[in-house]
Amino acid sequence: MLVELVDLAFYAYHGLYEAERINGGEFRVDVAIETANKAVYHTIKDVVNYEDVYRIVKAEMDIPRDFIEEVARTIKHNLLATFTDAENITVTLTKCAPPIEGMKGSAKVTV
Repeated sequence: MLVELVDLAFYAYHGLYEAERINGGEFRVDVAIETANKAVYHTIKDVVNYEDVYRIVKAEMDIPRDFIEEVARTIKHNLLATFTDAENITVTLTKCAPPIEGMKGSAKVTV
């Protein structure tokens, strides 16, 4: 089974430059968690709880870091520790408007 949270929006303060740490910027996060199919789903313990996934992502997005690679890696690490039945977890973090002169677009990392 594949559970995905897509296009989670955050305003956060990640970046190497002082202006990014002061002014912040818009980020998007996608999470895909693959688990084995179960025969029956009876309780919240039988499924990947979206609220728990969101709380983990938000907690890490609230901690300013120099590199989005480290943010994404830490999110994945914490998800793996929480969802021990997960067979595969992918985290994609997008910096919507990196401060690169003349650049129009975004920067994205996937772990």
